[in-house]
Amino acid sequence: MRLHYRGLIATLATCATFLSACGTSSSASSSTSKTSSQPIAVTVGSPSCAQCLAMTLLGKVDPNIHVTYKQFANAPDATTAVAAGKVNVAQIVYTGLVSAASTNLPIVAISGEVNGGSDFIVSPNIKIAPNNWTALRKLILADKKAGHKFTIASYFGTVQDIEIRLELPRYGISPSDVSIVNVPYPAMAAALKSGSVDAAAEVQPFAAYILQNHLGNHFAYPYNQPAGNLTNVVVVSKSYLKSNPKAVTAIAQAMAKLIPYLSTPAGKAAFAGAIEKYDHQPAKVVDAALKTVSPDISMPFTKLEAIGSAMYKQGLIPSPVTTSSLRKMVDYVPLEKATGKSISALGG
Repeated sequence: MRLHYRGLIATLATCATFLSACGTSSSASSSTSKTSSQPIAVTVGSPSCAQCLAMTLLGKVDPNIHVTYKQFANAPDATTAVAAGKVNVAQIVYTGLVSAASTNLPIVAISGEVNGGSDFIVSPNIKIAPNNWTALRKLILADKKAGHKFTIASYFGTVQDIEIRLELPRYGISPSDVSIVNVPYPAMAAALKSGSVDAAAEVQPFAAYILQNHLGNHFAYPYNQPAGNLTNVVVVSKSYLKSNPKAVTAIAQAMAKLIPYLSTPAGKAAFAGAIEKYDHQPAKVVDAALKTVSPDISMPFTKLEAIGSAMYKQGLIPSPVTTSSLRKMVDYVPLEKATGKSISALGG
């Protein structure tokens, strides 16, 4: 698994080294010199998950922002796309921000977005009560002793993957006690149904689909680790921040409108519509999924530091990330101006 993270870090490092060659897309430069009252074209990217798709609604809360949306298979792909200028702004995960800091990738976070949406699900054949980690640990160690390790489906490199790797040791379970296999989110239902895995570190809305179709049982929300339920953050490239300040200001202002909007009846309906459209899930699944997510514009820096420390201790990044290197990855000023809140109130 370490090889996977090293591969991811190498990919990010390559993009950082050749960022001038990657360049900035024409859509990125098109918003230069726009005024706040003029339309701004913004290409938005995000992975495929329920909370990620809030970004598609930027244009709905600010009609002056014309959004072109690109969906990516995972957060690492979205991260490299924004660094390379293929999208102007992207929703990634905080763990990806830490990985970017470890390679000096020139991206910067400008807003929080929607947190939560993770679910650790076990096979319906496992008769253990939710949150009974003592019983689960006993089962896992028994399986290990018998020579067939307890198998967990996890989409490598995602925040849910890192959450479960940081969560297990909190209950005396080493990641080496289990077999963690790489399974994309949409395929986890089939893996549980076939019995090829015993559990899944799933994301919404796919978790709600599994539960509603009785393909697995909720065991725990994996938030008893340094990241808590902190998942999504909005980033731009540093070159875009410098060359398109009016566009970044508009994006921050739109985020300041979007987050409270998501908690209104109209906002929830629009959010649900986006999830149904892009994740192809029925309304009842989407409704269940939305109950597990938490819109939040803040970017708590102390949690970001805790995530970085935990990721290094688990061998998920090759070297420690310093406070100063993490500071360079977060810019609270656009959000401060957009909300009128102090940087400390925004998590800085």
